[in-house]
Amino acid sequence: MNPLVARVQTKERVDELLKKIKVIEIYSEFFKNTNSDFQKLTLDETKILIEVANILASSSDVEDMKIALQIVTTLPLIHTSKGVELSSFLILRKLGNYPAISLLQKKKEIVDYKAYLGGLATLEEFVRESINTRNFLGKEYLLTNFQKKVTDLANDNFGVSVSAPTSAGKSFVFLKILLDRVIEEPGSTAIYIVPTRALIRQVMNDILLHIKEFDLKGVNVSCSSETEVLIKNNERSNILVLTQERLYHLCADIDSSHNLKTKIIIIDEAQNIQSGGRGVLLENSIKFAQTLWPQAKIVFSSPLVENPEKLLETFEIANGIEEKEKFPLVRQNLIKVDVKADKLVIKTVFDEEELEIGSLDFAQDGTADYKLLADVALALWNNQTSIIYASEPMRSTDVIRAIAFNGGFQRLYNEKLDEFADFIEEYISNNYELANFIRRGLAFHFGSLPPIIRSGIEDLFKSGDLKIVSCTSTLLEGMNMPAKNIFVHKPEKGSNEPMDKLNFWNLAGRAGRMGNDFSGNIICLELEKWKENPFKGSREQYIIPSTEKRLKTESLEFKEFLLNNTSNPKSDDYNEQLVSVILNERIRGKKLQGSIYENESNVATLIEIDLIAESLIEDFRPPKELLQRIPGILPQKINELWVFFSNSDNLEELMPMYPVFSYGDSYKRFKKIIGLFGDFFENSNWNEAFVTKISINAYRWMLGNSLSSIIFYDKKSLTKKERSLTSLVKSQVEFLNNTIRYKIVKYMQVYTEVLKAYLIFVNKNDDAEKLVNLAAYLEYGACTVPALEFMAIGLPREAALLLSSNLGYREVYTAEICMDWLKILDVESLNTSVYMKKQITTVQNSI
Repeated sequence: MNPLVARVQTKERVDELLKKIKVIEIYSEFFKNTNSDFQKLTLDETKILIEVANILASSSDVEDMKIALQIVTTLPLIHTSKGVELSSFLILRKLGNYPAISLLQKKKEIVDYKAYLGGLATLEEFVRESINTRNFLGKEYLLTNFQKKVTDLANDNFGVSVSAPTSAGKSFVFLKILLDRVIEEPGSTAIYIVPTRALIRQVMNDILLHIKEFDLKGVNVSCSSETEVLIKNNERSNILVLTQERLYHLCADIDSSHNLKTKIIIIDEAQNIQSGGRGVLLENSIKFAQTLWPQAKIVFSSPLVENPEKLLETFEIANGIEEKEKFPLVRQNLIKVDVKADKLVIKTVFDEEELEIGSLDFAQDGTADYKLLADVALALWNNQTSIIYASEPMRSTDVIRAIAFNGGFQRLYNEKLDEFADFIEEYISNNYELANFIRRGLAFHFGSLPPIIRSGIEDLFKSGDLKIVSCTSTLLEGMNMPAKNIFVHKPEKGSNEPMDKLNFWNLAGRAGRMGNDFSGNIICLELEKWKENPFKGSREQYIIPSTEKRLKTESLEFKEFLLNNTSNPKSDDYNEQLVSVILNERIRGKKLQGSIYENESNVATLIEIDLIAESLIEDFRPPKELLQRIPGILPQKINELWVFFSNSDNLEELMPMYPVFSYGDSYKRFKKIIGLFGDFFENSNWNEAFVTKISINAYRWMLGNSLSSIIFYDKKSLTKKERSLTSLVKSQVEFLNNTIRYKIVKYMQVYTEVLKAYLIFVNKNDDAEKLVNLAAYLEYGACTVPALEFMAIGLPREAALLLSSNLGYREVYTAEICMDWLKILDVESLNTSVYMKKQITTVQNSI
C-alpha cells in the first residue's frame, strides 16, 4: 500500500472498505430486488475512501491507480452525494480518464462539472487539460494519459510497439495518427493490417467516419490489394485496410508497389505473429513491406503482452520504442458462479481472495454444457448487453436457441432489428431461425456466418439493440463488440484445447464498454472444472513469434520436414510459410547462422537448414523472383508446375478464361485447372466429385450468384428448418471461406504467377498480359469491374452486385465512373430491402 495512505489509515481498514464497495456494486448488479437493506456505506467510510483515492491517483504505481479508479467509479453509483460526485470528477482528472468523466456527467445529468470549480482548482483543471490536448488535422482532442503518450511516441520514433488493455482507446488514437500522416503529404499511402477479412469492414467504417468528421477530400479508402488504381492518381492519398494475405499480394507486385509512397503501417492484433502459419505469413509480409518502403513508420498494437519490444526486435527496428500500459479505462469485475443442487452461489475475486455476494434459487434443466450456460445467463441477466462465449459455432446456436425458447424473450418490435431480420429472411431463407432470434434481441455469431450478417450483428450489438449474443473465438480476433457482461464456461479455442491466458484476457477485455460503463463483469461458471485457471499468476503473456519458436526450439523437426519433403511434398501451412520466410531472407543475403534465432543448442541444425535453403534456391528452375512473389508454397511444387507448363504442347488450353454465364469452354477450362490444383498442391487427394463440387460452387460465386442460390443448390435442402438449416448454412459458408476463398484463391494466385512467368520466359508477353485475374474474382465473389470497385470501398458483396446490375452498360468501366454514378444515385429507387438501402447510403455519404 502507498506509504502516504498508511499515514492516514491501516492497510486492513482500506482493504475492508474496498471489499465492501466491491460487494455492494456486484450485489446491486445481480440482486436488485432481493434485499433493499443490504450493506451501505457510512459517511465516515465514504470520506476515508475518497481520501485514499485522492492519494493513490497521484501514484505512479498501476495497482495504486486501479484502486483509485475502483473507488471513484463505484462510489457515485452507490452513494448519492454532490460531494462524492465532485471528488470523483477531480480524481478521475488526476488519472487522466476523461471518458469516465464524460460518462459520470452523463449518468448524473451534469452538463459540465467544471462549473463547480473555482480558484486554484479551475487553474489546475486548465493546465491538466492543456497537457493532454493534442491536435489532429486542425482539431483539438482531449486524450487520456496513455493516448497522449502513444501519440508523442509515434511522432518521435520510427517504430512503436504498444501493449494495452482492450479498453485503452488504442484504435481511436491510431486512426488519428494514420490520417495525419496521409493528409500532411498528398499522394501518400497508409496501410492498416487486420488479422482476418471479417475485421476489414469494421476498420473501414471507423476510418470513413473519421474522414466525414474532418470533411477530408482526396482520400481513397480501399480494402483491395490491386495496385493499378492506387498509382493511377498520384495526387490522391490512399488508406488501405488489408489482411496479411492481401498485404503480401500488394507487395508481390514489386514494380507498382515501389511507386506507392507508404508513410505508415499499423499492425492491429500484432500478437497474432505467434499464430502458426498465419503468424509466419504476417511476419513475412511485414518484412517484405520493409524492403519496399524502408522509411515507413511501423506501429504494432497488441493487448496485454509482457514483451512488446519483441516485435521491434523481430523486425530489426533500431529506432523504435515499446510502451506497456496496464492501467484500464474500464474496470473488470471477476465473478465466480458455483452451481449447486438448487442454487447459484455468486462470488467475486478481489486481490486473489473470494468474497461471497449471495445466492439465487436455480433449477438446472439438463446436463448439457450449452444448456447450463443458457440457464445461468438467464438467471443472472441484468438487462445489460451480454456476450456468452461458446467454444464451437453450433454450440453458440444451441445457447441462443435455449434462451429464446425459455419464453423470457418475446419479439421486441424494434425497427432496426426487424429490418435486419427481414433482410436475413430475404437473403437466406424464411426458415432461417437467426431472423426469429434477431427480432427478440438475441443472436449467435461465428466466423462461418455470411459476412454481411455477421457485420450486421456486430453493429446492432454495439448500438445496444441486440441484448445477448453467443460468440465463438472470432471475438478474439479484435472484433469490436464490448459488452457489460461476458459469460464463460470451460473456454476452449480450437479442438479441445483450453484457452490460454493471453486469449482469455483478450476475451475478458470486452467486458465493459468505454463511454457506456465504468466496469464490466466477467462471469465464470464452475471455475474449478476448468482445465486451466486464468486467474492464477500474471495476466500478461510473452509473445514468441511462430518463426522464432520453430527455429529456436523446434529446429530439428523443421529440418526433418525439409528433408522429408524434397521428393513427395505434403501440405503443411506452418512449415511451408516458414520455408518462404527463410528462402526470402536467404535471397536477401541473410543466413540463419548468426541470426537472432541462433542459440547454443541449434547452431549445427541452423547451418544444415541454411545449406538446404541454398540447395532449394539452386534447384529452383523458374525465375528466382517467384520465390518472393509466392508465399507458403514449397519450391518443389512450383518447380513441378513449371515443368508441367514447359512440357505442354498447348499453353492456351491452360490459360484461365473470363467466367461467363453460358459456362461452356470457360467453365471447362476452370474445372480442368481446379483438377490440376489437386495434383500439384494436394497430392492428388481430390477425387472427381470433389473437383466438381469446388468448380461449380467457385464458378457460380465468381459470377456473382446469390449466396442463397449457392447454399440451396440442392433444392431438397430448402425443406430444412431450425438447427439443421443453421448447420447447413454454416457448413456451406465454411466451405466457401476455407476452400474457395482461401485455399483455391491461394492456389490460383500461384498457378497464375507461375504461368505468367513461363509465358514471359518463352517470349509470349502478350499472352502473359492477358491472363485473367481469377484469384481476385474468387476472393471477392464477383468478376465485373463495378462490383469489384464497389467492394473495394467497403460495400458488402450483396450491395456491390446490386449496384453493378443497376449501373447499366458502359463501354469502359473505371473507378471514377463507378464512384461518380454512386454519388448521385437515388438509393430509394433501388428494388431491395430497407437494410440494404441503409448499407449503401452509409457508404454513399462517405465518398
